[in-house]
Amino acid sequence: MLATSMEMGIDPFPPPKVSRPWGKYALASFMTIMMVSWVSKALMRFL
Repeated sequence: MLATSMEMGIDPFPPPKVSRPWGKYALASFMTIMMVSWVSKALMRFL
């Protein structure tokens, strides 16, 4: 299977990808905005 993939031009052991943390930051900022929105809606309803 390894030889077949190498013959087809597929690298079976690609180099590791460089991690980019922008996805984590985007998700964290989105979750923060959603939580602030929900809390403000709850406070406006009960106060």
